[in-house]
Amino acid sequence: MKKSLLFLFVFSLGPIFYAQEISIAANDSYTSCIGAVVDSGLSAADYGANENETITWCPEAPETVLNFYWVIFALDAGSTIALYDGDDVTAPLIDTYSGNDLQGLDVFSGADNVTGCITVVFTSGPGSSGNFGAYASCGFPCDRPFAIVNPTELQPHYACLNEPIYLEALSSTVAEGQELVSWVWDLGDGNIDDTSGPTLEHMYTSPGLYTMNLSLTDDNDCSNNNLLDYQILVSTNPDFSGTSSDVTMCVGDEIDLTGAVTGVLYNAEPSVDFGDGLFIPDDQGQCFSSQLTFTSFNAQDVVTDANIDIENLFMNFEHSYMGDITITFTCPSNQSIQVHQQGGGGTFLGIPVDNDALPDDPGIGFDYWWEPGATNGTWGDNAGGTLESGVYESVQPFTNLNGCPLNGTWEMEICDLFASDNGFAFDWSIEFAPELYPEAISFTPTFGPECDSTYWEGPSIVDDGGDCNVVTISPQFIGEESYVYRGQNDFGCYYDRTIDVTVVGTIPTVTADQNQYCGSPVTMMANVGDVNAEDCDFIWSPADYLTDTDVQSPTIDGLETTTEYTVSVSYSTNGLTCLSEASIDIETCEITIPDVFTPDNLNVGGNNTWRVEGLEAFDGVQCYIFNRWGTVVYESIDFGSSAGWDPGVDGAAEGVYFYVLEIPCNEGNQIVTEQGDLTTEFDCDGMVPFTGTINLFR
Repeated sequence: MKKSLLFLFVFSLGPIFYAQEISIAANDSYTSCIGAVVDSGLSAADYGANENETITWCPEAPETVLNFYWVIFALDAGSTIALYDGDDVTAPLIDTYSGNDLQGLDVFSGADNVTGCITVVFTSGPGSSGNFGAYASCGFPCDRPFAIVNPTELQPHYACLNEPIYLEALSSTVAEGQELVSWVWDLGDGNIDDTSGPTLEHMYTSPGLYTMNLSLTDDNDCSNNNLLDYQILVSTNPDFSGTSSDVTMCVGDEIDLTGAVTGVLYNAEPSVDFGDGLFIPDDQGQCFSSQLTFTSFNAQDVVTDANIDIENLFMNFEHSYMGDITITFTCPSNQSIQVHQQGGGGTFLGIPVDNDALPDDPGIGFDYWWEPGATNGTWGDNAGGTLESGVYESVQPFTNLNGCPLNGTWEMEICDLFASDNGFAFDWSIEFAPELYPEAISFTPTFGPECDSTYWEGPSIVDDGGDCNVVTISPQFIGEESYVYRGQNDFGCYYDRTIDVTVVGTIPTVTADQNQYCGSPVTMMANVGDVNAEDCDFIWSPADYLTDTDVQSPTIDGLETTTEYTVSVSYSTNGLTCLSEASIDIETCEITIPDVFTPDNLNVGGNNTWRVEGLEAFDGVQCYIFNRWGTVVYESIDFGSSAGWDPGVDGAAEGVYFYVLEIPCNEGNQIVTEQGDLTTEFDCDGMVPFTGTINLFR
């Protein structure tokens, strides 16, 4: 059943007109910017034998250029179409065509054609039959822009996860006198950007191989048809297995930190994006198409022999009038194969909803294949009733596709040249020979082994190991320290792992109540800071002259020579035992005794005392004073700076007296005496005597 209906297409098509097919046999002239010129058989039949028809088609004012897009051009050998660039056959001949010469091509009136008209002369021979049809539109076919992205950069572009990449298409070209008005970036990750213009910043959130394409449109509504397939490899996150983890260590110890980073394989099977469902309304003003974009083949691969390299072309489809439509598949190089060319009349495809009240409802699609080796005829050869699901021959040979690139955008185009009836294409695909598909897409980022690619950073590294991957650390302070292992791969991506080092133990210091032993005991103390001393074990060495060797605060007595004492502190925490040491030097005495006696002039009148200064450090100094007859007039067994002889008290007479000082001194100590300009040193060895005279005046 034929119907005259108006359908709303799911895409924005602008105003919808009641376009119509114009038979070349029924019109001498026609003026319009829409519609289609078709053969005399219209949708029901082919043209006949011995036809000689002419039509002059002119553009509507103010348009001055007419364009014919030849959807069907299948003339037999005895038929021709001659096109003249003007309003009659006296105009310049554009060319004469036969066979499939004009299939899928545009022909438009020239710049010198002031009428803008094209005159079409069709001639068929005896016994001829065939089909032709062309959409009419006004204006020149597009001089398409050409997309160029990042022209100075070699592909692929290496990118890092969640870091911006920059794409620019400022070098793209456009026809003279035109301007680009639209940039639509397909980033390959499901994101479409139509707002950024010619420059774009984008981040990828998953590793992989992404294929970016750019669609340009100029102010003449012309779009580019070059497929960039600009490849972007996004690095996988690396594997840090083998890198040291958080550690607890003793202060002052040395340990090694190991860094290890390797790239992770990205592996993905090749894939294609399949066409979406496509509604085919009854609109003779244009064809409707759907695209598949292949990006997984090797860049140089082409169809060498389509009869071998292409397994089939497939479509799941329904339509209520097979005779209305043409179906064409076009490859990225614009080569095409027409698999159905009208014919078949009112044969159903699938199970359409053939109801005037439900024009927009899809029916049930049948699976149809076209294969190079099919021998059961075309759709038209099998017309009648409902065309069964199955494999059919193509109207045109598959060899039309020899030389087509595998990668790129393949297009399925359905044209409805005649009024009434509609259909739906639910799915379609192209199946290539299995051996053409590439191996799985894979890549592994790599890291260099030296310090310019991988290295440690931290506060207490004492040895970088030469390659910065295994470093030695020796913290000297208690607390927390952080170390970062960094790596840069061949994508230029930086990664790092941070570990925390907990430094425990104690940093002891040793103090003493005095740093010289001068006969009196010296007490030392091992200070352990904030650590509880009860959790520590102490060992002192050497053991000489110590009262204890395993206490925090031992005592020295009887020291005979200057000695360095060392304490070893053992502290246990978190299952870790830390050892640390500290030392102190305890010196033996060097005491200077000046030869100064006060007062300078002693007299028998009393109230003046003879003293010797500088004896504070000695215990048990013995002092004896004799008169000239050898009689002891003064004796003290604990003579020090506070003691002295008062001649007046003793009733001493005028004259010369003699004194003897006996100073006790341990071995190793020294006594230095100063007598005028003379300094004398004595090594201690028991009681050291000093003698001299005292003059007593009246």
